[in-house]
Amino acid sequence: MNLEAIVVCLVLFSMFIVLIKEWLLPEFTVFLAMGSLILTGILSPKDALSGFSNPGVHTVAFLFILGASVSKSGILDDLLIRFLKDRLSLRSVILRLMIPVSGLSAFMNNTPIVTMLIPPLQTWAITHKIKPSKLLIPLSYAAILGGTITLIGTSTNLVIQGLLLERGLKGFHLFDFSLFGIPLALAGIIYFIAVGFRLLPDRTHSLKMFEDEKENFISKFEVKKDSNLIGKTIIEAMLRNLNQLFLIEIIRKGKTIIPDPYEEVIHGGDILVFSGNPQELIKISELIGLEHLSGIEENEDKSTLLYEVVISGNSPLINKKIRESQFRSKYHAVIVAIKRKGTHITTGIGNIEMKPGDTLLLLAKSDFPKSWSDSEDFYFLSSSDFKRKQSKKDRVIVAAILTGILMGSIFQILPIYQLTMLAAVSLLLLKTITVTEAIKSINWNVIILMGSAIGIGRAVELTGLGQAVAQILAKLQTSLGVIGILIVFYLITLILTEILNNLATAALMFPIGFSISSQLNLDPMMFAIVTAIAASCSFLTPIGYQTNLLVYGPGGYKFTDYLKVGLPLSFICMFITISLAALKWL
Repeated sequence: MNLEAIVVCLVLFSMFIVLIKEWLLPEFTVFLAMGSLILTGILSPKDALSGFSNPGVHTVAFLFILGASVSKSGILDDLLIRFLKDRLSLRSVILRLMIPVSGLSAFMNNTPIVTMLIPPLQTWAITHKIKPSKLLIPLSYAAILGGTITLIGTSTNLVIQGLLLERGLKGFHLFDFSLFGIPLALAGIIYFIAVGFRLLPDRTHSLKMFEDEKENFISKFEVKKDSNLIGKTIIEAMLRNLNQLFLIEIIRKGKTIIPDPYEEVIHGGDILVFSGNPQELIKISELIGLEHLSGIEENEDKSTLLYEVVISGNSPLINKKIRESQFRSKYHAVIVAIKRKGTHITTGIGNIEMKPGDTLLLLAKSDFPKSWSDSEDFYFLSSSDFKRKQSKKDRVIVAAILTGILMGSIFQILPIYQLTMLAAVSLLLLKTITVTEAIKSINWNVIILMGSAIGIGRAVELTGLGQAVAQILAKLQTSLGVIGILIVFYLITLILTEILNNLATAALMFPIGFSISSQLNLDPMMFAIVTAIAASCSFLTPIGYQTNLLVYGPGGYKFTDYLKVGLPLSFICMFITISLAALKWL
């Protein structure tokens, strides 16, 4: 192994550590790793940035626009209502949920599918006395499995497609993945209705948990008529400097106020509502003229409501303390509690540093969803009365464009890159989606991650590191055979995708699989398929795939829930993938 390959190993090792420790955002970490390879001279700027000109990366961007149009049309909500009916057993509900979600995920990005379906699915489950934790993991896994059915089903497939085209190979057609994806999706559905439904945890959803336990962390103090706080703003009264308490609202003459800390003046008779541990304030309440009220009575004013949102992967709030983010003044909402890794945080909220996947319980005015439902800062997880305007004309256009992509790919009229580009342009010209909405719909973090990961994969190939790893694996042929090598390769890819993410893993493992196929005189398409599926089938952790992260907070899941439910499914997928690959190519 030469010096350059050793340097690449060190860069990759450092990148892995940062990603595992979550010190930096994944896309920033991978971009920095790529930049360090440019600075060391291992990669030229042209090679390093070649990923950003890769057709697969641009195809993913176009699919984000298409996915946003489908979500905006309201087709997903209607589909869910049609499939889920009253008086169904849990197994029947899971079956009726996973079939359409898998089918949809085959033709559009699965992140907007899961994002749009979480609120109505939660509402339906609660209404029918089913815990959302019984349905949200099946929702995420169905979206992942459905993505393996077609070339455009997941960005992982498109990364592999782009890398094949770069090497002058023919690449895949739309349904080349179907031989593998359809059996995988069917196996996943059968697994859940036969065994998996018993492994799903029975957890109370966040809003219900808040209602049940709010007396433990919600406290009220009435401002006495002779209080020395009267006439002072919240900042002047130093009510924003409490360590374990966070002022969330003021009840004044029966009306609820979400206070601005710099302008809201305290009046006599105000009821100050705090979240957190009240002991600090109880000790000094008499001195400053406050009376601690025992018991939590419901306020009749319904102008403020509770909302549940999850921090998105590209939110500007990430890695900022809540106090520093000016959350209250920017969003006109107050954070009542934070759910992270299955734990509710209700004290010291102002000093919490926000992370992707954090679920926030917000108190806000009834018009809050109308103002922020299209924001890229967070995803709405609780349903609301606010509904987007849904045009019948837009639904027809979206359905026609999806059909056009399908038929155009079947008859190979145009490459998939050109079909998706034409679809995105058509949606904009027909005003089904605005330019602003289109730009906002593109997850630029994913684009940066894809482009940077392809650049790092290029370094693995150019320095001979991929070939060196391939030689080590190829030596196992005499003892394990080709099937054994495929199993080892699949397991390595699977482990990496759980600790990194699917896109980075696909870009890193492709050159290794390509080198193995060259050394063993095997069809490189076999290792390309295995790489794509192993990188996509991320069921063991909430961080390996974005849809898993989306359902993490709303489902009240713990890290071990994914391992418990996903481990059998991971082995099932590996067995099916390698068996079909052997039948097709060996």
